[in-house]
Amino acid sequence: KTIALKVSPQGKIEVVAPLDVSDTEIDSVVKKKKFWLYKTINKTKEKVSNRLKKEYISGELFWYLGKRYRLDVCNCEHEGLKFQYSKFILNYKDRDKAEQYFKEFYKSKAKEKLTTQVAKYAKQMGVQHNEVKFLEMQKRWGSCTSAGNIILNTHLIKAPMYVIDYVIVHELAHLIEFNHSSKFWNIVKTQIDNYKEHMQWLDKLDIEI
Repeated sequence: KTIALKVSPQGKIEVVAPLDVSDTEIDSVVKKKKFWLYKTINKTKEKVSNRLKKEYISGELFWYLGKRYRLDVCNCEHEGLKFQYSKFILNYKDRDKAEQYFKEFYKSKAKEKLTTQVAKYAKQMGVQHNEVKFLEMQKRWGSCTSAGNIILNTHLIKAPMYVIDYVIVHELAHLIEFNHSSKFWNIVKTQIDNYKEHMQWLDKLDIEI
């Protein structure tokens, strides 16, 4: 019954309109929404760029704690992948296993840095959780189960710590309100006042390596 605009995953504008709507009316709606379309198209293109298949060659950039760091592939003393001197260093002999090394790196660092954050915020919020688990998830940054388990996406370690804290608080808040009601968001806001900005940051980060 109304004109609807959306941006495809490829960054193309799609218009859905009733048959009796004129081209002039459609053009008018598109012009009114041009700023929203501009932002959405740019965001979509950025996600597509981040999602391009990695080749694991020197110069490629990989996310870690909110920044993108360069990968150097070289003939080095250590085996596999290391993060040092503000860059990722991969032994060229292990390039065929690079993807697995990155997955292991993200999972290891997520466990190391996020477990203490969960404990910190659980204490601040006065809630008790069961286990903290780290999994590779394609569509979610975190979840809270009915059994009280907190599950965090290992790729969350790519985000800045303040954004990670928002996801942790979000999941812990479900131990109080197992929904997304106004009461739930008020609980989140008591811990992370500008949580909406952090949600926007996550929108631009792709889960894929």
